[in-house]
Amino acid sequence: MHELFKVGNKILTTLEANGYKGYFVGGCVRDHHMQRSINDVDITTDALPDDIERLFERTIDVGKEHGTIIVLIDDTTFEVTTFRTESGYSDFRRPDQVAFTSRLNSDLERRDFTMNAMAMDEHFQIIDPYGGRRDIAERVIRTVGRAEERFNEDALRMLRAARFSAHLEFQVAPETERAMAEHAQNLEYVAVERCVVELLKLYRGPGVKAAKSLMVETHLKDHLAFLENIRDEDFLDTEVHSLENEIALQMWRNPELRRHLHELKLSNDMKKEIQSTTGLIEMIHRPATVKELAYSHDMKILENASAIMESNAFSELEEKRERIQSAIDLKPHLPISNIADIDLDGKMLMTFFNARGGRWIRKVFSAIETEILDGNLENDRKKIMEWVDAHVEYEAGDIKIIEE
Repeated sequence: MHELFKVGNKILTTLEANGYKGYFVGGCVRDHHMQRSINDVDITTDALPDDIERLFERTIDVGKEHGTIIVLIDDTTFEVTTFRTESGYSDFRRPDQVAFTSRLNSDLERRDFTMNAMAMDEHFQIIDPYGGRRDIAERVIRTVGRAEERFNEDALRMLRAARFSAHLEFQVAPETERAMAEHAQNLEYVAVERCVVELLKLYRGPGVKAAKSLMVETHLKDHLAFLENIRDEDFLDTEVHSLENEIALQMWRNPELRRHLHELKLSNDMKKEIQSTTGLIEMIHRPATVKELAYSHDMKILENASAIMESNAFSELEEKRERIQSAIDLKPHLPISNIADIDLDGKMLMTFFNARGGRWIRKVFSAIETEILDGNLENDRKKIMEWVDAHVEYEAGDIKIIEE
């Protein structure tokens, strides 16, 4: 039994000892049944939020109006939520009303898929009123009750179905898939950020290719920022295992897509990574040296490009793959990673030449950078200044680099 269940069971037994019911619920029960790894455990109970706060010493109110209290046991956090029902989903995202209930089955029937609508008691017995174990055995993703109702409640559930299909390599039940196709346009009501979170997870699954086909067949792709601008055949043609690499490869294939990148509302770091990966793929198609490839990009970008070229058709693929691998091998052995690593600062140059700052400093640093990378100069302050003394002439803001 997973350690999280052992610790969480202290919550269940406390609830039971005080006349309440408590159960493990949702994805943790699914993954326990499937013998998959478990990262967090959620608990549901008929105890009201005030009762939960009264029974446990360490709690955090993270959504009391919706019945959710975090309980800390042995420095581990557990979300404990009161049985509830939901109604009215005017924005296709959140319930207009939440009501607490004393019935476990009423709480389970509001959940998305049968495999996620299972609970487990303190004796680790599974309660499965909607056939979750059957669908897991048949490797099927099926909504609890009518798919149309579940997707009208929260349109993101359609994208979650695609994400689960990628991770579990399950098929979506025919009636669930039909409802996805009929309600795909409702994804436009969902915040882009929520969709991106699901897409990032989707691309980490082993069944990405099948999940992408599902997104095309159900037209989910046609209602997702950025992806809607990619032709179906181009979307299905790629073999990638991260959303970032999907975007980078598609932008390299079709530069027009770059003007849509902002629509995904990604972090600046993520956008920079995507743009750098696209730039590196372009650079590989030019006569750049292995050293230039290695020095001009971080290791993560080099590995992104390598992964893309490993799985996707490129002209002269073998030669390009060898060059990028050589760049990856060379990267850790470069004397400097970037110009900031040079053991010198601009103030030293200004003092040495008794001069004010200006563009000339950058020109000197660029020359030093080249010498270090070419192996002609050691990255040592004393040796660098000796080289400057011998090879740099400065006069009235004008710099001349003397070649040997």
